[in-house]
Amino acid sequence: MNETISKILSNLEDQLKFIDLEQDDTIKCAELSIDVSRKALDKLKATMLKHKFRSQGEEIIFFKKTKPKFLAPLIYHLKVYKIESRKPNGSDKIRRKYLLNELDKLKHYFDSNLDFYRYYRTQSNYLDHKYFLRGKYDIRLTVDSFFFEADDTPKYVALKFLSKNSEF
Repeated sequence: MNETISKILSNLEDQLKFIDLEQDDTIKCAELSIDVSRKALDKLKATMLKHKFRSQGEEIIFFKKTKPKFLAPLIYHLKVYKIESRKPNGSDKIRRKYLLNELDKLKHYFDSNLDFYRYYRTQSNYLDHKYFLRGKYDIRLTVDSFFFEADDTPKYVALKFLSKNSEF
């Protein structure tokens, strides 16, 4: 199974690099990258539906280390697409104001989830059983409503990317 996942990830990374090199238009690049990322995530999900985790430790590793590698590019490119496609026409001052406002929104999101970022960045594991096991959510750890909309997967599978790239 690890070999299959590695191949899917390698293919995703290759396709994203190719898109980045070949596409000059930021919005088009984001669109293509979203499509490629979604397809890779679908392949990962199909692979994992055939697999039963042998232990909670294996499940934690998957949701803490593996799935973020697939979900992070999707989140990133969705955010780029959203910001770029809504960017107003007008003077540099208007565009700068818009981008600073978007940056404030991102900063607010990171500030709202600071406890988790600190937990993840310090490579802690004492709450892994709450953050990275399906069906083990704890309302005291839940910040965003999207957690309840997920397909019974841990809330924080993509935040590895966000915690490493918080300057975005």
